[in-house]
Amino acid sequence: MAEVLSQQQIDDLLGSLQSGSMDFQEIEEQTSGPKVKDYDFLSPKKFTREQIRLLQNIFESFSRLFSLHLSGVLRMNCQAEVLQVEEEEYKEFGNALSDSVLIGVMGLHSAEYGIEDKQILIEMSRPISFSILDRMLGGSGNGYKIDREYTEIELSILDYLFREIAPILKDAWANYLDVEHTMDGIETNSQLIQFIQPDESAAIVVVEVTLNELKGNLNICLPASSLEEIFKIFDSKYVKINRKLDPQQEQRRKEHILESLKDTPLTVSAVLGKTEITLKDLIDLHRGDVIPLDAPAGDESVILQVEKLKWFTGQIGVKKKKYAVKIGKVLY
Repeated sequence: MAEVLSQQQIDDLLGSLQSGSMDFQEIEEQTSGPKVKDYDFLSPKKFTREQIRLLQNIFESFSRLFSLHLSGVLRMNCQAEVLQVEEEEYKEFGNALSDSVLIGVMGLHSAEYGIEDKQILIEMSRPISFSILDRMLGGSGNGYKIDREYTEIELSILDYLFREIAPILKDAWANYLDVEHTMDGIETNSQLIQFIQPDESAAIVVVEVTLNELKGNLNICLPASSLEEIFKIFDSKYVKINRKLDPQQEQRRKEHILESLKDTPLTVSAVLGKTEITLKDLIDLHRGDVIPLDAPAGDESVILQVEKLKWFTGQIGVKKKKYAVKIGKVLY
């Protein structure tokens, strides 16, 4: 989904325009130059280009099938087109949603591949949903300028619509994998969706739906955890490595990579042990009190961590009037 500017950012932008401090030539040079996107190495991408391209193909097929189905149900001109497929954290998708939304929770299942308890989200914009409701109830489809909550009858009709989407999704996936889709429920409050972690990566598919002159979006959120097994199965079935690497060339490549990484700074920490205490015990602690740790006493009772990985065990001691740890066993 497109990035939404905050009110403060909008005010700053308008203020720069009015004061004349904004350099339009610089902006033009930035927009005309090569586009560079920051990459966060702490949160690496979960989806490869091939996987994003696969989702693009699947949902382009879904868009064609959905537009045909919607045209038959509503008896009006309906078009659906994939605008973008991109990866982002779920919290970015959730922050772009208002408190009152229409989200269909769809289940992913495959008895053949052992895929169960996986879910995706389909969010339908309010104008599109109310236009569909108006048309299905005998109206012209123009009654979409409504700002209120959905009634129980409207939710029942929309539940039927989402249940009709499930077999369309199955047909769209059929060219690649046999995956069943089920309608698990409808949510009208985005805050109640708790099965996806805020920092989890997700593929967001934006499908633009056009009903006569009205345009709105169908935003499909596919969490990485729901697609992980599917991509593994797809890779094992269709992705084949035909080239054979030269062992010497592969060894030189590994040595070159290792040589480039040798100067990378790493944090090494020695952990004596850990424990848990109550807040009352913490407040009552005084000088001279003893806190027992979970690590047993012994010659090699210290764990050395490289970044956050347990790498060695060791023995604590003193060298040149500083604490030191003698490495005993390699864990990693």
